[in-house]
Amino acid sequence: MRKRFPERLLALLIGCVLALPLLAQVPVPFVSGAERFVVFSNKRFEVLEARPPRWVYASEGQVVYQDHEGRLKLFLSDGPRLHLLQEHAPDTVLASRGRVAWANGDTVMVLRGGRPHRVAQDVERFTLSDSLLVLHDSARHELVVAWRGELFPLATLERGSARPQWDHGTDRVTFHDRSTLKLHQFRAGRRAVLTDSCGLALVATGGGLTAYWNDVNDRFEVQDGSGVHRLSELRPASAKAGDGLLGFVDGNGRLRCWQNGRLFNLDEQPTAYWVQDSLLVWVKDAVLKVFDGEGAVTVEPYVPERFVVRDGLLVWLDMNRELRGWYRGERMRFGIEAAIRSFEVYGDAVVYPSPLGHTVVVRNGRSYEY
Repeated sequence: MRKRFPERLLALLIGCVLALPLLAQVPVPFVSGAERFVVFSNKRFEVLEARPPRWVYASEGQVVYQDHEGRLKLFLSDGPRLHLLQEHAPDTVLASRGRVAWANGDTVMVLRGGRPHRVAQDVERFTLSDSLLVLHDSARHELVVAWRGELFPLATLERGSARPQWDHGTDRVTFHDRSTLKLHQFRAGRRAVLTDSCGLALVATGGGLTAYWNDVNDRFEVQDGSGVHRLSELRPASAKAGDGLLGFVDGNGRLRCWQNGRLFNLDEQPTAYWVQDSLLVWVKDAVLKVFDGEGAVTVEPYVPERFVVRDGLLVWLDMNRELRGWYRGERMRFGIEAAIRSFEVYGDAVVYPSPLGHTVVVRNGRSYEY
């Protein structure tokens, strides 16, 4: 007679099989029960500070944070471990997939090669993505893109004009010129006009694609690596873009999706929807759903109290407050505990405070306790 595995052991084995080798190995920062700031990296725990940080961002191989006094610091998984980037607290800090930029007054700095570098000054506002930094130069009245160490003027702004309107994607930036109604795009070092008229500036800028309402052709279009494609003759209610993925609610209230040259009809009248990285997630009739590349998949027949999307990985707390996940069509469970209060996701790892009092990091199906 075949023996049956205990349910908890079986869940743990399933978690080991459904590891996430394609996601980045990101150090896992957390605040312990003793209020210490700890990082889990290379299968070991390291205490960085005796008190919690003000701000923290983790990406592949590094953690950038402001300590409890506001000093900006860098932790590296390999090589010299801890670096002081600057003594005083920056006014603004932005981060995106390994890129970090911050402002000291009107001067913008970036982290490059483990060291701070000044990009520009007289900056009123800036945004950041994986490969681009966009700056509003208030002295020259220009919108400027920093790309591969060079500055490219995107648009000239009139004195006293309203705040410039731009949309920042992963590998591109779109700018709506209110004076001419033209929609401009900067991508791969080049600037181009997407349409000569885009009065409402309905634009969704992502990675590998840009969607917009074209007043000249009177239709909703998307531009990707293969060209420009017509999506709808009706003006959409909203549109959101991710990495190679576009979700929008069309003029009939239907949720639709564009990916890999295909247009999908997903749902009628969604309550809410989100596009993050390479995932489209939405709620309809108090049910959480996800687009799996071919259509709609029900994640849970209810809306979880908390769910997080990072790099195509969806993690949520179920009704028993157990940690569940969804990645590329596969379901998984993180750990074997219930009654979990909260969690965070860093690359392929999930960290949560255990009901037993310790902190648990789950990576590649294995649990590490601190």
